[in-house]
Amino acid sequence: MSMQRFFVFLAVLACASTLAGCGSATDAVTFKAPANYTSAAQIGPFMQLWKGPQDNSLALMAFPAKIDLDKATTGSDIKNAQVIKHAMIRICGDQQAYYVSMIGEHADSGAAPGQKRLIDVLATDVNGKTYLAMYIRPVGTSADTAAEDAIRNVCSKS
Repeated sequence: MSMQRFFVFLAVLACASTLAGCGSATDAVTFKAPANYTSAAQIGPFMQLWKGPQDNSLALMAFPAKIDLDKATTGSDIKNAQVIKHAMIRICGDQQAYYVSMIGEHADSGAAPGQKRLIDVLATDVNGKTYLAMYIRPVGTSADTAAEDAIRNVCSKS
């Protein structure tokens, strides 16, 4: 399953289980894309995508129920994926999150075939929902610290 089909599947699943048709994935959390990122797509209140400089991208998905954090971060089909790091971490004070960093071919990111991407994924539960934040950039480019900070800032607004 390609990453794009995975996202579509997750969006359809979210739409089927919840009939809310307005709002955004960021409505209940403090996640904010850096100022130099522009909105690329939004699927109801379940998923938002942003494009940044140097062919970087960010994504935030909100699932209407809690799901297994490990499965949320490793369930995508990244071609030739090599996990660099995975760990349970704390964000937003004492909020548990699962973090995975991997290198792989992410064809749906607009990359040329075979171009490697560094993909950082964070999954956490907030107010009964599971949020998945992703930061994707070409291997060999400098990390955008604002984007790295953004995926670790999925905290409850309440």
